[in-house]
Amino acid sequence: MDVQLYVYDLSKGLARQMSRAWLGTHIDAVYHTALVFGGIEYFFGAGVQTSYPASTHHGQPMEIIPMGRTELEIEVVLEYLESLKEIYTAEASPKGSQSIIQDLI
Repeated sequence: MDVQLYVYDLSKGLARQMSRAWLGTHIDAVYHTALVFGGIEYFFGAGVQTSYPASTHHGQPMEIIPMGRTELEIEVVLEYLESLKEIYTAEASPKGSQSIIQDLI
């Protein structure tokens, strides 16, 4: 099964345009990431969440990065995701979306 990393800009371009004026330094984006495999997008919101690819409130991804393939059965991946839901809760997320993506990869 193919695995893709979806990269979003939560500011929808505003960070790139206004960050220097607002923050005194330039930033390209306010990044959010999600993994897509098996026709489902997995991301951290208020805990581990799923959606159809590119159909979340984040809008369209600014970049889609192919991450390769996994030979794991979808049941194994879903079991691992279930175990992560105990760690990545809405109340106690270690680091947000990038952290859960690192654990999944």
